[in-house]
Amino acid sequence: MMNGLQAVEGWRSYFGEPSGATLGLFNGAYPIGGLIAVPFISILNYHLGRRWGIATGAIICIIGAALQGAAQNLAMFVVSRGIIGAGAVLLQASGGPLVAEIAHPKQRATATAMFNTSYALGSIVAAWTTFGSFRINNTWSWRVPSLLQGLPSLIQLVGILFVPESPRWLISRGREQDALKMLAKYHAEGNENDPLVRFEYQEIRQAMTIEKMNEDGNIFNKYWEFMRTPGNRKRFFILTWCACISQMSGNAFISYYLSPILAQVGLISSLQQTLINATSQMLSWFSSLYFATLPARVGRRKLFLAALILVFFCLIAITAGSGVFDCDSSNRSAGIAVVAFVYLFSPAYNLGLAPNLGLYITEIVPFNLRLRGMAVFQFWNLGFILFSTFAIPVGLDAIGWRLFCIFVGWLVC
Repeated sequence: MMNGLQAVEGWRSYFGEPSGATLGLFNGAYPIGGLIAVPFISILNYHLGRRWGIATGAIICIIGAALQGAAQNLAMFVVSRGIIGAGAVLLQASGGPLVAEIAHPKQRATATAMFNTSYALGSIVAAWTTFGSFRINNTWSWRVPSLLQGLPSLIQLVGILFVPESPRWLISRGREQDALKMLAKYHAEGNENDPLVRFEYQEIRQAMTIEKMNEDGNIFNKYWEFMRTPGNRKRFFILTWCACISQMSGNAFISYYLSPILAQVGLISSLQQTLINATSQMLSWFSSLYFATLPARVGRRKLFLAALILVFFCLIAITAGSGVFDCDSSNRSAGIAVVAFVYLFSPAYNLGLAPNLGLYITEIVPFNLRLRGMAVFQFWNLGFILFSTFAIPVGLDAIGWRLFCIFVGWLVC
């Protein structure tokens, strides 16, 4: 949506043509809000359950969307973005584990991978909304898409009433019979004596017993668990590195600053920018839906490496095209090449760094560390988003397309 709003003349004029650090603040408020919410992920989900974690996040997002739609000045807009960021982090950190814990074992990998494809679906709605609203000659050109951000959360609040609670959380709270009924209903058509149901039930109970014996009530000690054994230290490193890879692979250009990139190759009209934003998001969603089926067949690491290689070549092409156009603005082929690889960037990224990543980070940590692992991942993930969203607009103002070269080199790392 922020991509689309940067192409909406009404938004730019209302907030004084934001650029550089000011534009970074508009986008950076979202991860700042998320960082504030990170400490509450584990507490909320542990005591109230995954469903309440999702419901709380949805309520916060609705409040943020209402404030953003009613924003009267820069400060109010930025604060509303922070509130939405806080709610979205709770939704993501609660939703991922819930999907993994209620899915049928045969479908778990694909179901968990598909969880992250909803990002692209939301992007389509946001992008087409800004494509339609930029024609409005008043502040409703940006207030309409701002308010519509609350619609998915309203749907979530209704939908969560029909979603079962995690059987692992139920057993951890002493509600064994409720957990057994849930497993029987959703994994065996109501048959509590089904071999798979009995196996899952006993496996979760045994895991809970072992984890309770090793549980330490001190919150510092709970997170220090990641430092106590070589295996957990490696998990901590992987969670940190995955967060870095997911946000420092050049995707921030496409996700937050598509408008200035297109402006550098001569595409400056609101119609051109919002149309490219909207259609590229459609390609992103369709590709991510298919790629969500691959982890179960191909494996995780191969998809990570393949995605990074393809993203590397896309970013080289975008860099080269932008550089050539900068030297010769009459070279339309260079501008067309940049647009083509902007379209290809999202599918390349989605191959291994969207659905696959959400699955991988829930698999590498045991249940007793899962929510803390999600909190660790979200902390670093939001930190890298914050860094890139603040740095990129300043860099684009200072050195233009040459900023892409930094990310080309970083992708090799």
